[in-house]
Amino acid sequence: MGRMHLRQLANSGVFSAATARENGISSALLRSLVSRGECHPLHRGWYSVLRPTTDKHRHKLRVTALLQEYGDAVMASHCSAVALLGLPDEDIDWGTVHLMWRDPERPFRAFSRVHVHERVDGAGLDHRGATVDVGLAAVQVGLRSQLGMLVVADHLLGRKLTTPRRLAAALGALAGQRGVTRARTALPWCDGRHESPGETLTAHVLRSLGYAFTPQHEVRRREQPGRVFYADFLIEGSNVLVEFDGKVKYDPELNPEAARANFQEKLREDELRRLGYVVVRLTRADLARPALVRARIEAALRDSRGIPA
Repeated sequence: MGRMHLRQLANSGVFSAATARENGISSALLRSLVSRGECHPLHRGWYSVLRPTTDKHRHKLRVTALLQEYGDAVMASHCSAVALLGLPDEDIDWGTVHLMWRDPERPFRAFSRVHVHERVDGAGLDHRGATVDVGLAAVQVGLRSQLGMLVVADHLLGRKLTTPRRLAAALGALAGQRGVTRARTALPWCDGRHESPGETLTAHVLRSLGYAFTPQHEVRRREQPGRVFYADFLIEGSNVLVEFDGKVKYDPELNPEAARANFQEKLREDELRRLGYVVVRLTRADLARPALVRARIEAALRDSRGIPA
């Protein structure tokens, strides 16, 4: 059995044991193909010709398989819609596939790390294709994780894929569900001005530390009149800027333009300092240590006021 033959059986990279049998692949041969790494088990009776590279990738393949198994009866929901659509994610448990019935009369069903939820509808929600309304998916993630909801919602808002009104409609449609208070608390924090998951995470940490801030603060340049810089965050009532540094942009092993990016960033920061700003740069590792973040911001606030440490 050649790999090409297997790929011909696989729709979107997955195939069922039943399809394999129909094409002359016995259970014994299928087990052999799995042991040789030519296909990979996903779910009872389903396999992939693609090797899962991450938990999220495996989840996406499982969702793809289950959508084929259920046909037009279900849509991907919750984190499974996030995986299927390739949306950014944070703090998501990929162990359970979440689907939603298209028929409003079908009851909730749970089995073998698969939850099939009752249909959720509401004014402003628009279920399309293989997934629920994307705003609903973001809020469904928020039933378990505020940070997970914020990362998805900020991405969708920033790209005009949903609106605050649709997020609010999704929240209203989920009234009474477990975790809805958690999601409701996070709704006012959703902000499309956060341009990356790292910025969303930074905002979440700043908020938890009690800082008021403005995202995408505009800085007018004196040295090039008419042009502006945008800083990730301004701590309100101060001239302290907070910038999130993503690894890919500045790592020469990941980005061939990293040296140029580092140089341009140095010139930018020098100009910001000449304008009287104090810049605090944070990485993802820094954000995992809120006490460190507070110490750096407090030191910057003292510097900005000329107060000795």
